Amino acid sequence: MSAHLSICIPTYNYGAFVATAIQSVFADPHPGIEIVVLDGGSTDTTKDVVQKLAAGRPFVKYVHQSERGGIDSDLSRCVELASGEYCWLLSADDALVPGAIQRILKEFERGYDVLLANRIWCDANLNPQSTHAWLTGDCDDCAVDFSDADQMVDYLDRARSLGALFSFMSVIGFRRERWLRTQAVATLIGSNYAHVQRLFSMARTGTGLRYIAEPLVLCRGGHDSFREGGLASRLAIDLRGYWMLSQVIFPNDPAMQEAFRAVVTREHPWPRWVRARGDARDTAQWKEVERLLSAYGYNRAQLMALNALGALSKHVLPSAA
Repeated sequence: MSAHLSICIPTYNYGAFVATAIQSVFADPHPGIEIVVLDGGSTDTTKDVVQKLAAGRPFVKYVHQSERGGIDSDLSRCVELASGEYCWLLSADDALVPGAIQRILKEFERGYDVLLANRIWCDANLNPQSTHAWLTGDCDDCAVDFSDADQMVDYLDRARSLGALFSFMSVIGFRRERWLRTQAVATLIGSNYAHVQRLFSMARTGTGLRYIAEPLVLCRGGHDSFREGGLASRLAIDLRGYWMLSQVIFPNDPAMQEAFRAVVTREHPWPRWVRARGDARDTAQWKEVERLLSAYGYNRAQLMALNALGALSKHVLPSAA
């Protein structure tokens, strides 16, 4: 029997957190809800934790792969395994707030294909710290027609964070049938952001985007799986991925590409790059970052200043958060 809403949780070695994510769905029971956990070959306690929670609950579907496919492939497969008319993505270390599912269903029933909600940023123990709103201004609920150039430019200009560009998985929902009909561009597979291109394509050809000002998710800080190579490497993932996205989503439209990429520079301002330079593992790693920063408009003088301040930051600044 098909579900109405599928909560999709791709995961790898998050056995210490995944129970909280799943139990946040249990705590907000609604008929027609399923939970799909795709395990990319975890070597920790993930399998035992999820199977224990799934026992006696046929609406919890657990699939274990022999190895990781990467977030682009694993996220896509998790949606394929789902049966719901709609899907909501949830990171295995985050949690839905009470009442979130009711709000999600309400918005979908109004006819929207893509939803984006704000989030509550938490510490490593999921204690709330602050609310993150993706847009500047009054941040009321709004509908945005991505097929309208003026609305798109206004949206990009109001975007204060990459969260507005679908960077953060746990705040996104969509109509599954539309997702399955929208192919990911092959060159973006492996960028970690292939889903962004699919969602923009869906929002530009369907009912647009419904932005929900209410935060619906508790997001756990301190567990960025992309941070394994250090801060410089982590930020380079955003630079590289969103540069490619700007060209794929807005081909032959330099002005829109620039407005899209400007969100990246707002997400990662100058002080963060100073820290990243100080954190860089080796010269080769930073040279790649410099190349990307140049593409985003950083000039030679700015890059020289980053090098000097980055060296100083090793001695006078606390370690990067």
